[in-house]
Amino acid sequence: MNIRSIGSRLGVVSAMLFAAYWGSCVNVASAQEEVFKGKQLNFVIRSAAGGGNDFYGRLVARHMVKYIPGSPSAIVTNMPGGGGLVAANYIASRARKDGTEIGVLDRDLAVVQRLGVAAVRFDVRTMIPLGSAASEIYVWVVRPDAGVKSVAELRNAKKPIRLSGTGAGTTAVQQIVLMERDGFAVNVVTGFSGTSEKVLAVLRGDVQGTNGTYESLQTAIREEKLHVFARLGAHPDLKSVPDLRDVLSEKMRPVGVMMAASLDSGRPFYLPPGVPDANVKILRSAFEKALSDPELLKEADRAKQSIDFISGEQVHKGNLEVLGSSDDVVSLFKAL
Repeated sequence: MNIRSIGSRLGVVSAMLFAAYWGSCVNVASAQEEVFKGKQLNFVIRSAAGGGNDFYGRLVARHMVKYIPGSPSAIVTNMPGGGGLVAANYIASRARKDGTEIGVLDRDLAVVQRLGVAAVRFDVRTMIPLGSAASEIYVWVVRPDAGVKSVAELRNAKKPIRLSGTGAGTTAVQQIVLMERDGFAVNVVTGFSGTSEKVLAVLRGDVQGTNGTYESLQTAIREEKLHVFARLGAHPDLKSVPDLRDVLSEKMRPVGVMMAASLDSGRPFYLPPGVPDANVKILRSAFEKALSDPELLKEADRAKQSIDFISGEQVHKGNLEVLGSSDDVVSLFKAL
């Protein structure tokens, strides 16, 4: 056999292999398009309209569908209640298991599960995080006329200040109760449906302050001149504000550390257990791409909200760390 003949045959074989490879790629792409083609994705948000979770949920919903093969549409459903547990329980047990329902849920699902909260109807270990759209820092704010401006003053104040909160199971409310039990002059008033109502109560004078994520409160801080007197987590704008972990007593400090453990997963998006791996892969890829979308980043910048992609694997790892908290720390947490 001459060299020309060998070369000709190799060329034919190469062409056949390329055709087979290209055909397989086309088939994979076609299969991916069929998964969500003509479908409608429902983003279930744990809180009422107007707060931080609502902003991130709607923002991601608008842009994520652009990166899902088959061009599905998206709607948003607000499902407040139980400090976010109503939405979490829905996603875990009743949501469709094909990837078309996505929960914009609380960052502290692992905390409430580890505490054994009676209303929990999920196992966060079996839920599937797409990832998180931002890390978080919590802040405590008061009106200019609240009478106190520092945690040191709250240690010795004769009259407690009232801080607005949502449900008793929420992280923000637990943080206020932690301060109260550690000797700070604060009381929590619960029952507000979300950040907007909490802030409105402060502005009306029904309460003296509130707490929540910095992203959800920074507009009110800036426009209403609310004073930040404590934080949990790090932020370059708040270096002079004391961190709660540094001002708690030695006994309660480990509880503050546990509360801070999930802040890296500040705005998590979850799928229910049982979604096929192929669908998860498509959605995780679309989620990550959406968070680097120029239009999404411009919207977030205009709203002065941060974007920080955290992978689903990282969120899951953080949940497992919380679930591994010692019984002593959990007992202290429960005592709140």
